[in-house]
Amino acid sequence: MACEEDIIIQEANDRLVFKAIQDALKEKLQKRGVRILTGLGKYFQQLDKEGHGLLNKADFKQALKVFHLEVPEKDFESLWAILNGSGAGMDRVDYGEFRRAVLGEMNEYRKSFVRKAFTKLDFSKSGMVPIIDIRKCYCAKKHPQVISGHSTEEEIKSSFLETLKNACSKSDEVSYGEFEDYYEGLSLGIVNDDDFVKILRTPWGI
Repeated sequence: MACEEDIIIQEANDRLVFKAIQDALKEKLQKRGVRILTGLGKYFQQLDKEGHGLLNKADFKQALKVFHLEVPEKDFESLWAILNGSGAGMDRVDYGEFRRAVLGEMNEYRKSFVRKAFTKLDFSKSGMVPIIDIRKCYCAKKHPQVISGHSTEEEIKSSFLETLKNACSKSDEVSYGEFEDYYEGLSLGIVNDDDFVKILRTPWGI
């Protein structure tokens, strides 16, 4: 009985630690969400030489450090144990699971608009869109900074493409996963679903 109670207390503590780490990382991501999230996804893939979607502890720690998402050592150990399923002999963690668990993910409503935009761009239905097609289709005319006169359409378009390209493993095309990563990062800083959808509708005409 005592053992069961200990486990329940430990699980409750784990949840509190996890929530605290989540809040701290989300706060760091708020201002630079897009660039960090897209860059982190790409960096994880580069570290994952075997392509299994798993990273060891040293690589994981290194990735968080590179993107200034470090957490105190004690918290990192707790995070690792939680993601590791109480550390049952595994020496690797699924980095996709980390992103979903710690940083959260867009709700289905938002994702449906991301899919709509990508489908509109993916003429060949191959799941990959050439950057040149994205440049042609992206319309910055109604962007707030263009309307206010702070930026030109070309500046907004170039800035968008540069950030998107940073997320891509190939410099001349974008996969659906990379496209979604971009908007996942953007989504972090936007509370209202309608505001997020407006950001997608305007440049892609969906």
